[in-house]
Amino acid sequence: MKVKVSKSFLTNLSIVLFTVPVLVAAGYILTKGKSDFPQISESECLPTFRDGGGPYYLANAPFQTKIVPDENNGQKMIVQGYILDTSCSDPLANVVLDIWQANEEGEYEESYYRGQVKTDDNGYYEFETVAPKGYGEGTGYRPPHIHFKVHLNNHELVTSQMFFDDVRGRQGFNDEFIMQITEEDGIIFASHNIIVPDFEI
Repeated sequence: MKVKVSKSFLTNLSIVLFTVPVLVAAGYILTKGKSDFPQISESECLPTFRDGGGPYYLANAPFQTKIVPDENNGQKMIVQGYILDTSCSDPLANVVLDIWQANEEGEYEESYYRGQVKTDDNGYYEFETVAPKGYGEGTGYRPPHIHFKVHLNNHELVTSQMFFDDVRGRQGFNDEFIMQITEEDGIIFASHNIIVPDFEI
């Protein structure tokens, strides 16, 4: 039995076969949950711990989703997550996440390794950086971390830090400080939801 295939069907099929790889390569398909608002259980709804910003914060960092120079020696890292109110049921849309960190040598710079990004309608944020290096010695040692502030209408809601799993169990490092890490093809993917304390929509 012969099956007749119309020219329009073949044309549409060709478009689909061409378009899907392009969309995947561009990151529009198979993203890591960007479009899905997270369902957070009551036991996981831990407000972000308020912490000091340290001495290296600079106000008015540029808005940029890539906060590192093109030429760097660090391991590429994509940090993503959601910013939520205290109830964990409402996203904070269009708030500003202000970030700064040490570079891959454990040093702070004025022009890079800092920036601001805005959340989308689902409270989602994402930025590209490199894995920071810890710095200091002895009791003054600081493990690798990323500082951040959350601003709404130029009002600071919270200042805190994100850490890697190597601090888990250490005194003073609660779970709400720690990023969830995976690694693919040498790229670190870090997930960290920020639950703003004492703030509900």
